[in-house]
Amino acid sequence: MRTELAPEPITSDIKKEGNKPSFIPYPDLGEGLGKVPINARPEVHYYISRMGFLPYAIKLYLWNPWSAEHLMKFNNAVMRGEQGTLTEEFKYRIAFLVSRDNECTYCTTHHAVTLKRRWGYTDKDLAGVLSLDEPRDERERVAFTFAHQASLDPSGVTDEMRADLAKHFTPSECIEITLTVGFWKMYNTMHTAMGLPLEDPIAHESRWVKVQPHSGR
Repeated sequence: MRTELAPEPITSDIKKEGNKPSFIPYPDLGEGLGKVPINARPEVHYYISRMGFLPYAIKLYLWNPWSAEHLMKFNNAVMRGEQGTLTEEFKYRIAFLVSRDNECTYCTTHHAVTLKRRWGYTDKDLAGVLSLDEPRDERERVAFTFAHQASLDPSGVTDEMRADLAKHFTPSECIEITLTVGFWKMYNTMHTAMGLPLEDPIAHESRWVKVQPHSGR
């Protein structure tokens, strides 16, 4: 796969995330993020400019800004690092699939919106990713099979699946795929455990966790 550079993260179309409460209050970030520690502020600005609003998850992480900074940088390294060879779209397709498998409505909704906004996906395209019936090629079939099983039950990943992954991807790409699966397992667990509400700009895309694999089409 060709390397795909991350897009310019600047947008002037910034929306309010809404007023939905969480199980703990959101921290006071101050006017213009003035109360966010300076070390974490660039990462928060990046999220806002890339997504067009400030996710509730990021707001809660900022109760521990020393950790939030590394969480945000880890996210960028896994999903948008330009040193790897797998495209950002490919990794978002995997993230969308595994977040559904992990039954995380919050993350699955975010991925659906990102795939639509960044790459022009339709509802049919999104359903095709989740059904596992419409891989784009053999490489994607192998990666999706590995990611799907690793999310549902990592001990069920067979030697054959690993060998298949190693046959179709470079060692670096195998680790990129594994990091994508593992990173979203972590985020899915945290976001579901916290019961994060969906932000107003994306709440309309909350239905995707209900789509089951192997539609039989």
